[in-house]
Amino acid sequence: MSKEYELQTDVLGTIVAATPVTKKHADLLATFATRTDYRSLRYVMTRDTYGSSPARIIDAEGREISPDYRTWIEAQLAAHGGSARQVWLTHKDAGYLFTENQRLLHYFVHDRGGQQDNFVQVAVWEEQEFVERELFPRTDREGLRDVADLRHGSSSMGTEERFERCELGVPRYRLQEVIDMHRFAALAEDLYLARHRADGDRRVIETDCNTGEQRSLTIRELTPGYDQMRWSGRRFFDDWADSSAGRSGERACQRWTFATHDYVDQQGDRELSFVPQWAHTRKVAELKSTRNLDVYGLYGKLTQFDERIGMPFAWYFYGLHGNLVKSGQMERVLEAAEAGLIVLPEHDYRVLRRWGDASYAF
Repeated sequence: MSKEYELQTDVLGTIVAATPVTKKHADLLATFATRTDYRSLRYVMTRDTYGSSPARIIDAEGREISPDYRTWIEAQLAAHGGSARQVWLTHKDAGYLFTENQRLLHYFVHDRGGQQDNFVQVAVWEEQEFVERELFPRTDREGLRDVADLRHGSSSMGTEERFERCELGVPRYRLQEVIDMHRFAALAEDLYLARHRADGDRRVIETDCNTGEQRSLTIRELTPGYDQMRWSGRRFFDDWADSSAGRSGERACQRWTFATHDYVDQQGDRELSFVPQWAHTRKVAELKSTRNLDVYGLYGKLTQFDERIGMPFAWYFYGLHGNLVKSGQMERVLEAAEAGLIVLPEHDYRVLRRWGDASYAF
């Protein structure tokens, strides 16, 4: 499938891989500034939630047996009739070592200014190879695992004797993706609207439970405001631009990163979406149960939350994400604002009111 929004190239991948890992990614940023079109690239955040992944197979002297664990294990299974036990019997005394990569995912942004989605997001893996066990146990006294464990590189396949973890070489970069978010958002919105129009034309049968009378209606006719529904990603960027966040000069791409998804279902329909990921580095606590607080106390907590994040109306966008601020808290603020109990800037009230009329979340 063509991914029209992707900008990574073999040249970019080679440049990134050849750049040494340095403190605060200084060399990588300098490389992008001098050798690519992304001269204003800046670091945004790092995700460290990824486990290790299988890398290579080496022998006890460090000589490489295979540069790719998964390719090697598939070849061995094919050569031994798909039997995990036969693969083990063949190699259990070889003393092969299994290496893994510990991974961090760094996000960078090249902000082109203007519309809030007008930026390029660059994601780069930082990988450190290490070894801490032999590939196979020498005996089967603890039982051997199955083919799925072999393919996954499960640590339970390793020897009972553990080695002290040993790092191999130095950390290195690997380019994950370069995404033009302006193109991504435009394509995602076009796909959403086309699918939404088609879904709206579908006809269903409505039955009156009292009389049994039936009538044929379209989804559009059954759903108030159907034609005003919009792709959630577009709403996120528009809400940012219209609210105190955007009006204060904050750029969404410097406060959030975006985990993108490109999905084709069994009917061949394509859907693009993203999940915003906050980029704050300070420890920020969740606004836990606030039911015992009156609306003034709740709004005070949300104001403190904004101060902690360092930007106005941050609580609204964190509420769309849902982990630190909850939708019920947003609803209480809207009700209080409409009752005249608290005063929001008019532009923030309009954004919150739009959400109240047709809520969305990630």
